[in-house]
Amino acid sequence: MKNFKLKISASLGIVLVCTTSLFAQSQNCFLDDFAPKNATIPVSAAADKTTNSTTVKVTLSADTLGQISKYVFGNATAVWIGNVTGETKFVENTKLLNPSLIRFPGGSWSNIFFWDGAPSDVPDSAYDSSGNRTKFYAISGKNDWPTTTANYYKLRQQTGSQGLITVNYGYARYGLSDDPVAQAAHLAAEWVRYDNGRTKFWELGNENAGPWEAGWKIDTSANKDGQPEIVTGQLYGQHFKVFADSMRAAATEVGAKIYIGAQVLHFDGSTSWNSVDRTWNAGVFSEVGDAADFYVMHNYFGKDANAQNLLTVASTEPKKNISFIQQDIANKNGFQKPVAITEYNINYNSANETMGRSYINGMQATILFNEFIKNNFGLGARWLLASGEDAMFYLGDNNSLRWQPRPDFYYAYYQQKFTGDHAISATSNNTNILAYASRFASGETGIVLVNKGKSAQIVKIDPLNIGVGNQYYNYSLTGGTDNGDFSYFVSVNDVGPSGTQWGPRETLETIPANAYLIENTIKLDVPALSIQFIMVEAGNNLLDPNTVLQEVSSELGLMNYPNPFSELTTIKFNTLSDALVVLDVLDYTGKKISTLINNRLPSGEHHVNFDGSLLPEGLYFYQLKVGDYSTTRKMILKK
Repeated sequence: MKNFKLKISASLGIVLVCTTSLFAQSQNCFLDDFAPKNATIPVSAAADKTTNSTTVKVTLSADTLGQISKYVFGNATAVWIGNVTGETKFVENTKLLNPSLIRFPGGSWSNIFFWDGAPSDVPDSAYDSSGNRTKFYAISGKNDWPTTTANYYKLRQQTGSQGLITVNYGYARYGLSDDPVAQAAHLAAEWVRYDNGRTKFWELGNENAGPWEAGWKIDTSANKDGQPEIVTGQLYGQHFKVFADSMRAAATEVGAKIYIGAQVLHFDGSTSWNSVDRTWNAGVFSEVGDAADFYVMHNYFGKDANAQNLLTVASTEPKKNISFIQQDIANKNGFQKPVAITEYNINYNSANETMGRSYINGMQATILFNEFIKNNFGLGARWLLASGEDAMFYLGDNNSLRWQPRPDFYYAYYQQKFTGDHAISATSNNTNILAYASRFASGETGIVLVNKGKSAQIVKIDPLNIGVGNQYYNYSLTGGTDNGDFSYFVSVNDVGPSGTQWGPRETLETIPANAYLIENTIKLDVPALSIQFIMVEAGNNLLDPNTVLQEVSSELGLMNYPNPFSELTTIKFNTLSDALVVLDVLDYTGKKISTLINNRLPSGEHHVNFDGSLLPEGLYFYQLKVGDYSTTRKMILKK
């Protein structure tokens, strides 16, 4: 019902927003430095608007869902990538990508990374994910290999990105000192002092509820402060407060304001195979209390090796995740805080190991960016800037391909350019067409359309009560024909890759947008499995609202037959989604004489018979209400 009401209400200009869209905007640390964003109109070339009949309608409402955090456009680098500050192509591509922040130092390496050099109080061996002892390697942030802490700051300076630092929590567990928690917290605080206000966002540890992380299981015979063998959420929560106190005190010393995140699960862990999951959130919420500035989750989206699953999951899972966390906070009497997804990407499936390198990953990334915005995630740090088999830039054995962008780079590049500073409502009447929209402070409207279906569509966009100018601009991103649904290539406005590239990198900054004259209609030809980035010029022109209402009425298809009728007539109508439906019959004065339907109906075509055999002949009306929209038709009873 909610989806249908959103569509109809958007057409009528009524405010309807989900609670997640409004959650904690006033206390969201990721909006502390919110600033209005002006649009940059792209270089363009005049194009002819399609004259084909509309197959899908998208309705925009001027109602603001909330401010957009710029930190949803973050990415990550890992220590094991090495020192990339001297890699010109990597730096240039990262600058063009323009990540709002870069996470460091990992990944799981965060729990074995020592920013100022490896200490002496670490064990020779540790437990792996199978519970076996294996040699322990402490990674030093002072060694040239793989890279140094200083190089991370240099990369941020080169690319103009802010940071997210994951401090080593594992050390608080496996450290051999008399008070390993205090020692690890002191090390984190020293990093805050060294940072000297350059980094606002910090998180404690990486996926520490998982047995793959250093410190999940420790040798209790070597531990000196009585910690249990296996970590718990309660223990992590207790330790979090020690870290937070030390780190905030250090920040105060250097005159900085920092925000620290605590790890939570985004799913019900009560039946998890991992015993730690079962009580993790309860322990964290009970012990952390109000000490965390935000909560941290990770997710890799999708489970099947097919494009439809990977795209559909991206459009539904973020809301499920954040809704679960918020409800779990309420159930466990925790403190409501904004949520950051500090590691995410496509979920790889061994049945198709190429999907992460395909344009489908770029399409999924686009959906995720927009769902994070729509559901008010405060921060998103995509995994990862570079690696051999996945990630945004190639870092494999073929030196001729080194640092080439994979397809998801191109989608992320355009996404930021077409995203404003406030999200607004956008609804589609076709489940294969996803629609997202935002407004710029300078008045433009940014729109993203996702066709996750395998059929092309003609999409008409109705910006209800939104002023527009004379033109709209469009970039269309499509995949290639290789590798089934998982092409390695992406084209932008039919400009494809050159040489060994997977996208049009060499011409990317000069590809013109298609510019269309509005002339009272915004319409696009949307290819199958494609993304459309659209910018509508600012202006004071309002497209005819009566046309919009007529189209909604037309979609309902309300009619009766026969008409006129002598005794019985059948009233027919359509519903576009599950919705509350009321169908009344009125006499010529407007007095209700019968209610034929007052119930929730599924989507589809519906028929109901009306018996007028006991009524006098004359003019009657029947009124259909679907959600918040109503329409009325007349019928004539003749004896």
